[in-house]
Amino acid sequence: MTAKDIQFGTLVLYDHNGVFELGCNFVVTAPKETYTAPKGMETDGASIPRFFWRLVGSPLSGKYRQAAVIHDAGYLGVLRWWSGAVQKNYTRKEVDDLFLVLMEALGVSWWRRRAMHLAVRWFGGSRFTS
Repeated sequence: MTAKDIQFGTLVLYDHNGVFELGCNFVVTAPKETYTAPKGMETDGASIPRFFWRLVGSPLSGKYRQAAVIHDAGYLGVLRWWSGAVQKNYTRKEVDDLFLVLMEALGVSWWRRRAMHLAVRWFGGSRFTS
C-alpha cells in the first residue's frame, strides 16, 4: 500500500467539551484494505501533551487529524479493519504503522510524522486495548 492510493471519507466530529464524538462512520480505503472508525466513538484526536502543541500542533488541528481518529479506533479496539472480505485482527504495531502511512497520505511532513509515530511507539502501550 502506498500513501497515494489511500482515500479518506468525510470526518464528522461533534465537540462535547473537548471530547469529540464521531457523527458517522469514518471510512478510509486503500486498494486491498478498508478501515472504519464507528459512529459514536469518542476521540481526543492525537493525544499530544499540551507542552508539545507548539512543536506538532494541537490534537485536532493538524493535517494528521484523520489519521489520529483511525489510530484512536485501533487503540480502543473498535477499528474495523477489512482485508478483502475478511475482518482482520491487528496488533498495536500494525495500528501504529498504519498511523504513519495515513499521515504520509495526508501530507504531514516527514519529521512530524516520524516524531508522532515514535511517540506512540514509545509511550502508547498502556492505552492499547485491542
